[in-house]
Amino acid sequence: MLSMKKFFVTTSLLLTSVSALAEMYWQADPNPPHFCMQNFNAYGPIYASRKEERTDFMVAELTGKPRCDIIHLQEVWNDSQINQVENGLKSLYTISSPNRQEKIGVMSLMMADMKKTETHDFNINSDGNILDRGREMFNVKKAFHVVQASMYGIDEDFYFMNTHLHPTSQAVRLTQIVDLLQWRLQNTDLKLLLSGDFNGDEHSLERSVIMSLLGVHDSLLETVGGTYPKGLCTYCAGNPLGWLLSDHILDYIFFSNVGRATTHLRAYDGEINLRGTPRKPLSDHFGLRVQFSVEPAQVQPVRSVIEDRRVEALSLLTQMETILGKEKKKGFVEYAMKVRALKNQLQNRQGDFNQYFESYL
Repeated sequence: MLSMKKFFVTTSLLLTSVSALAEMYWQADPNPPHFCMQNFNAYGPIYASRKEERTDFMVAELTGKPRCDIIHLQEVWNDSQINQVENGLKSLYTISSPNRQEKIGVMSLMMADMKKTETHDFNINSDGNILDRGREMFNVKKAFHVVQASMYGIDEDFYFMNTHLHPTSQAVRLTQIVDLLQWRLQNTDLKLLLSGDFNGDEHSLERSVIMSLLGVHDSLLETVGGTYPKGLCTYCAGNPLGWLLSDHILDYIFFSNVGRATTHLRAYDGEINLRGTPRKPLSDHFGLRVQFSVEPAQVQPVRSVIEDRRVEALSLLTQMETILGKEKKKGFVEYAMKVRALKNQLQNRQGDFNQYFESYL
C-alpha cells in the first residue's frame, strides 16, 4: 500500500510539473505579431515621362530589405508597366492585378495567402468635365480592389482595400467614399486596412468623412504623435513631376479595428519613402510605409466618445448632403438621398450604419 501511495504522489507531482511547464511554454509572446504595409502611386499614365526607368528603380527599392508584407500600387495603367512589376516581384509576392482586366490602375502584392479578391467600379466616375470625357473615351475609371488575406504567424484574416479616388471633383470623391462605406457595412467581420491615393489632403472634408464614417485611424498620423509635422508631404511642391505649388498629404493607410477577433491593430512606425532623387523622383507622389502590430487585447468603445463622434459625423453628413444636392449631373441626387438615410440612422440610433458606427474601436 505504501508503494502505491508513493506512486500516486510521484505521479501527481510529475503531472503538476508538466502542467506548470506547459503553462510557461504557452504564455503569451510579449512581442505581438507585426507586419509592414506599403502604399505607392506609381505615376504611369500615357503622358508620364521615364515610366520604364522609374518602375525599375521602384521594383529595386521594393525588393530591398527590410521588405513590406503588403504592397498597394496605384496608377499602373498599361500592360508593359504591369509586366515590369510582376516580373520583378513575382518571386517574392503573390500578385493580384485587376488592372489587366480594366483600366483602373490598382494592383496588390502580398507575402500572404490571398483567400478572396473582388473589384468594384465606382458608380460615379465623372462630373462631366473635359478631362473626364477623355477618360471615358479610353475607358479609364476609378475603382476599389479588396483582398481577404492571411499572413504567417497571425491568427486572423484581414481585408486589404486598395483604391484611387477622383482627381478633381470633391462631389465625385464623396460618392466614391459612400461606395466604400456601403461595401464595409456588408463586410464587418474582419479588420480593414484601406490605402490609396485619396486626392484629399490632411485638411480636407474627404479625409474627415473617411475617418468618421468608416471608423478608421490614420496610421501615419498615429506614428508621428497625433499631429502632422510641418513639411511632411506625399505630394510635394519640390517634386519636378508634380503639378501642385504647395505641399500636401494625399496618400494614406487607414485601418479599422472593427471585426470579430479580440485583438487590435496598432500603427507603431511610419515613414514617407520611395522618393527617388531630387532630380529623378520615382513618381509625382512619394510612398508611404507603416509598421503594424496585432495587439492581444481589444479596446472597448466608450459611450461618451461615441456621442462626441456622432455630433461630428452628423455635421459631416450635412455638409456632404449640401454638396451633392448642388450637383446637376444624373446620379448625384441618389447619393444625396443615401447620405440623408445615413444621417437618419445616426439621429435615430438604429440601422446597420448606426450599429457599425457604435462599434468603432
